Amino acid sequence: MKIKYITLYTFLLIVSSKVYAQSNALSSSPYSLYGLGLTNDIGTGKINGLGKSGIAIPSSTFINNSNPASFGAIPKNSFFYDFGFKGETNTSAEGGSSNSNITANFSNIGIAFPINEKSGFGVTLIPFTSVGYTISGIESYIEGSSDLFVTTIDGEGGINDLKINYGYALTNKFRLGLTLSALFGKITETETNYILTNSINSILIEEDNRYSGVRLGAGFQYDITTDTSIGGIINLPTTLGGDAEGTTTVSTSSVYEVIETDSDLDDFKLPLELGFGLQTKIKEAFTVSLDYKKSFWNNTNQSDQIGTFVDQDFFGAGLQFKSRSNQSKFFNRLEYRAGFNYDNGNIEIDNTRISNSALNFGIGVPLKHNSSSMINFSYSYGNKGTISNGLIKENYHLFSINLSLEGIWFQKRKIN
Repeated sequence: MKIKYITLYTFLLIVSSKVYAQSNALSSSPYSLYGLGLTNDIGTGKINGLGKSGIAIPSSTFINNSNPASFGAIPKNSFFYDFGFKGETNTSAEGGSSNSNITANFSNIGIAFPINEKSGFGVTLIPFTSVGYTISGIESYIEGSSDLFVTTIDGEGGINDLKINYGYALTNKFRLGLTLSALFGKITETETNYILTNSINSILIEEDNRYSGVRLGAGFQYDITTDTSIGGIINLPTTLGGDAEGTTTVSTSSVYEVIETDSDLDDFKLPLELGFGLQTKIKEAFTVSLDYKKSFWNNTNQSDQIGTFVDQDFFGAGLQFKSRSNQSKFFNRLEYRAGFNYDNGNIEIDNTRISNSALNFGIGVPLKHNSSSMINFSYSYGNKGTISNGLIKENYHLFSINLSLEGIWFQKRKIN
């Protein structure tokens, strides 16, 4: 729950305020103010360099968290690990002013392994949303008085997604999967009010908002040919419950008082999400992947204090090149990737959507011959929002590193 008197009037002040990065925040974007924060746009393995597209890609060489059905393709005796880190620089512009921020954080951790020749299992932990903003320099007069108070509001934290995936291969070409997500996390909001009278008085409001809930999903993948696959996913709607613990500290020249509060938060609804994907090879060395997802936010019938949640469309496209000649040479085993992703946003303010688009580039560096172990580097340049209607346009550079490792289980060593 946002601090209650952040109104549309306050937002007009927000967009002209400076936004600074938090040293321990997962995000440094003014748009993380909405809802439960910015939805995570980082995936596992090679997905980040392919326009975030991966619904039709099997987990045959890495952990693909985009579709639980992909886990039915994990090779026998293989054990996959994936560790990810990300760093981001962004510049927020409004009118003639701009501010730059830098953040760096963990992005994911995951393991996956086959249960038998037809099924696989995996567990991943990925930030689901992230919050990190500072609103400073909000000046207002106390009603009925000439006294001025200055407000600063900070937010940080986010929601985590602990996901359990199971995939089963009904045939050599057709795979089904189920996923269970445990969503949990804390968003901390701190509001500091300085009342400028003959002496400086202050009111400090700190609130920890905790949310939790579970979400179910399913998926399929079908190999039309040896070179072409399709896939689909569904994530069911769910509700996250929440509670808040807060303290209000009043400090004046004559009074120092701390008031503690506990309350239930309004439930936050996550919508039905459907997605479809395609992967196909072109001339052996090139692989194209395409994804489309739709989130039905209109059906949640909920609003943020500043905007309204609306249906969201996501498009992702990726192209990968890997040489098919002489695989004993290191440079022939490198994977080169490029992609593009766009979504029209799930929040609308004064009939203006907060959309997001990005260009992606990546490279996969093999760690060992005859193994799927690889370091995946990716870079994205994108932008969010607009400077029209008094809003903020944000340009960002996003770097990610995924250490995708393969271990071999229960394989007898050959003795010559």
